[in-house]
Amino acid sequence: MQTTKRKKGGLNRTRNQRIFFWCIIALPLAQFCIFYIGVNFNSFLLAFRNYSFTEGYSFAGIDNFARVWYDWFNAPRFKTMFLNSLLTYGVSLLVGSTLALLFSYFIYKKMPMAGLFKVMLFLPHILSMLVMVLLFKYFAENAIPELWARLFGKRLDGLLGSTDTAMPTLLFFLVWAGFGTQVLMYVGAMNNISESVVESATLDGITPIKEFVYITLPLIWPTFVTFVVVGLAGLFTNQLNLYSFYGTSAPASVQTIGYYLYRGAQSGELPEYPYLSAMGLMLTCIALPVTLGVRKLMERFGPRTV
Repeated sequence: MQTTKRKKGGLNRTRNQRIFFWCIIALPLAQFCIFYIGVNFNSFLLAFRNYSFTEGYSFAGIDNFARVWYDWFNAPRFKTMFLNSLLTYGVSLLVGSTLALLFSYFIYKKMPMAGLFKVMLFLPHILSMLVMVLLFKYFAENAIPELWARLFGKRLDGLLGSTDTAMPTLLFFLVWAGFGTQVLMYVGAMNNISESVVESATLDGITPIKEFVYITLPLIWPTFVTFVVVGLAGLFTNQLNLYSFYGTSAPASVQTIGYYLYRGAQSGELPEYPYLSAMGLMLTCIALPVTLGVRKLMERFGPRTV
């Protein structure tokens, strides 16, 4: 009898645990199915359709893909957008990630003014991004020209309104606004480094630079790989905050593929959705193997602790 009761009690606990598990996971699972699988499946179907206001949706075969392919190689604006997308990712990786690693190491080692750096780098994430865009836009369009006029007696055009300075200004904001998340993750990873490893290296006379190269960087390499891969996966969706700065009227010289897709989706023009869906699928076919390949190479040939 006691054995039977124990078995029944064990079965009841297992059943209750399963019920509790499914109650907890039900909502996020439903959201995933609706807002990820459902939305992306609908986008996949749209790529093979056309839309007209009189007949609605109809099967189009690969017409949308052919149109996208033709535009990529014949419309000059797409060449500019591709180059700007690559430039955005390159600056974010080479400048943003490098500085984020150095600032994180600076904060991790509790060097002088580390607290001030932490506040300044987290500031864009403390306030709403839209608020930061408005403040930065006022600074770039009004404060800098006014200051330049007082110092040199010549007034400049707004940094965002000038063709020569718009892209560098946007890239500067992108790098600065991207520090918060990276620094938070890097500092957290550095704080998990065993103190005994650092103390042993210090007793052996290691310099701060060698400690960063041979101990810190190898031990936080998985975190760095994550940021590189995530950034590469979003290569063609990064809109460089253009919609926040310019709305739907960003200059052609600074537009990216991500901004083009976002603006097209925001326009609400149903006939353009199949074209945008086809473009999204083609961009995915480009970004996916590159992203997976880069991740594999970085994990295989990344630095090792010594």
